[in-house]
Amino acid sequence: MIEKASNISMKRKIFWTVFSSFLLVLIAALTIALVIMHNSYVSNEKTRLQQFTQNAAAEVNHLGLSFLAHNLINNQYRLTYIAKDGTVLFDNEGDTSTMENHFEREEIKEARLSGTGEGMRFSHTMETQTYYYAVKLDNDAILRAAVTTVSLLTVTAHMAVYFAVIIVFLGMISYLFAAWLANSIVKPLNEIDLNHPLCNDAYSEVQPFLRKIEKQQLQIESQLEELVSKNEEFLVITKSMTEGLLLLNRQGIILTVNKTARKIFNVSEDCIGKSILSIDRTNTYTQEFLLLDKKTKQKIVEIQKDGRDYQIRYNQIIVNNRIAGFALIVIDVTEKRRAERQRQEFTANVSHELKTPLQSIIGCAELIENGLVKNGDLEAFAGRIRSQGSRLVRLIEDIILLSRLDELHESMHETVSFNQITKEVFESIAHKAEEHHIELIKEGPDITYYGVYRYLYELIYNLCDNAVKYGKDQGYVKVITEETEKKIIIKVKDNGIGIPIEHQARIFERFYRVDKSHSRRMGGTGLGLSIVKRVVLFHKGKIKLESKEGVGSTFIVCFKKRLAADKTQEHAADTEEQNKE
Repeated sequence: MIEKASNISMKRKIFWTVFSSFLLVLIAALTIALVIMHNSYVSNEKTRLQQFTQNAAAEVNHLGLSFLAHNLINNQYRLTYIAKDGTVLFDNEGDTSTMENHFEREEIKEARLSGTGEGMRFSHTMETQTYYYAVKLDNDAILRAAVTTVSLLTVTAHMAVYFAVIIVFLGMISYLFAAWLANSIVKPLNEIDLNHPLCNDAYSEVQPFLRKIEKQQLQIESQLEELVSKNEEFLVITKSMTEGLLLLNRQGIILTVNKTARKIFNVSEDCIGKSILSIDRTNTYTQEFLLLDKKTKQKIVEIQKDGRDYQIRYNQIIVNNRIAGFALIVIDVTEKRRAERQRQEFTANVSHELKTPLQSIIGCAELIENGLVKNGDLEAFAGRIRSQGSRLVRLIEDIILLSRLDELHESMHETVSFNQITKEVFESIAHKAEEHHIELIKEGPDITYYGVYRYLYELIYNLCDNAVKYGKDQGYVKVITEETEKKIIIKVKDNGIGIPIEHQARIFERFYRVDKSHSRRMGGTGLGLSIVKRVVLFHKGKIKLESKEGVGSTFIVCFKKRLAADKTQEHAADTEEQNKE
């Protein structure tokens, strides 16, 4: 019913109202005019007939019946002379011998009593009406005159053509007038500027309506601004989210998807309006969750996609105790899982690495305690205990250092000379280098850097110590310093055995050894390169390896130039990056 009403045009309604009203008024006016004209005509005829009858009666009273016979044969009125007993003695239009007695006629009876009488009779056959007027004469005879007129219905029938022409002509005029009037009424309404309702020069009747529109527009604009603001905030928040976010309706159709989610599922914004199953058909958990009742409001599943681990949190959106939609949060837990695995491996490796020297120390101590060691062998056993104890101490110190670097522990920064550090490192490993006939070389200018001396020393020491351990006899270890406009570059280069390509991606992992037997034989802890990587990250630098098996290796460390005044350490901002590394 509402739809039908909405199809009614106001302009058309005004037009037909005016047009039909005009036609009805026209027809009514013509009808009234016809009735008035007919009544006026009849009234005039009656008046003339009465005057004629009175005059004729006066002449008959004076001249007698002979007046009628000589003077009224061709008169327009029918004149009848009726004797006292009702016998018709004269009629100018009929044969008196065949006429019946008129004694009982209405007008005759009235004339005998009051002197004059009148009557009207209608002929249905002829569709005419006859008016009679009678006057009593001096001799008590009656003189009656009659006139016949057409009825109103006959007049109307005769004038039907003229009425039709008038109605058609005036109807066309009324049609044009109604159309013009409808346009003129509707035009101001069509020209109303709804964006500025109160600025229109409209009818006073529509002013309350326009004021209401203005009020509603202000409310709508306010609500729209609030919605736009909230939508912008939502988009900014979701755009900056590291987690993927998808909002679905009750049928699982995607309403919103942020940039991270599009990247994870490798889709574009065109996926909005499509089913969630269309972007990830392999995941059956989604379909299962959409079919769950509202008692299960949340579910967490983990999937693997493109070599990475993701955790999907399904949440129902409940509005008015009904499920209005679903929110899916996709979290990349690859680094978390990797860190967990690394912690587990680190714990296992630490236990193993600590257990090995301790078992050796305990074994030697038990042999000495039980007197199973000869006096000549005591010195060798004591040396082994001291050696394994020293290895244990170095291992513990390296673990503590890594722990401090992992926690971004604040340390005293100072201006450090890489020439001075290199000199001290060379002095520490000189005896090892002499044993393998390896030459220690320093190249490049003396460069100062604002950092933690102890950490930078560990960096150079571990790189040089590894280069000596895995170097070739008669080889070399070079520490090369370079400086550019924005960077400080430290290179540690050797011509040793090199690192196979398949191991290069993992050498900075804790306790990872390319050659485990050789490393343990040389007394390594397996944490040296891990410490190097952490020291580089602590100073916001980068490290790169260039190595070829059988040719040698070059570790390249790059630091941004820093001034002594730049003491602020943005540790919190770097935590996530360092954990990923």
